Amino acid sequence: MMDQPENEDAVDQNLDDRLCLNCGFPNRNSDTHCMFCRTSLVEATGLVSWMRQAYYVLKWRWQLKQKRAGKKPAERMPFLRGVGYFLLGALLSGAGLYAFSAALDTSSFSKVLIAVLLLLYGGFILKNLIAKN
Repeated sequence: MMDQPENEDAVDQNLDDRLCLNCGFPNRNSDTHCMFCRTSLVEATGLVSWMRQAYYVLKWRWQLKQKRAGKKPAERMPFLRGVGYFLLGALLSGAGLYAFSAALDTSSFSKVLIAVLLLLYGGFILKNLIAKN
């Protein structure tokens, strides 16, 4: 009695599940939407759907690569450090705007370059602060 496996078809049935490209959740073949994230599982044709599926596959591969490398996802920045970076970005952007308006009044090319650099540094800090969260 113990020598025979109970039901081998149940094991083979799990291999035919359809994985969601968005979250990786296994779904039945008859499902049209993911049971976890509600993303459509119906394969649509066209360039837009192909690009969306390629994005999901690349995102999944990148996450898998990060897990294999032992890297943990980036943690949230502490509140005071975030406030400090925001103030620094706002200060550099404000100084860049002020220097740009002053440079236009005096028609100085070198001051315009310095003002543009200040604007770029401030904008870069603010963009990275927002993009990482």
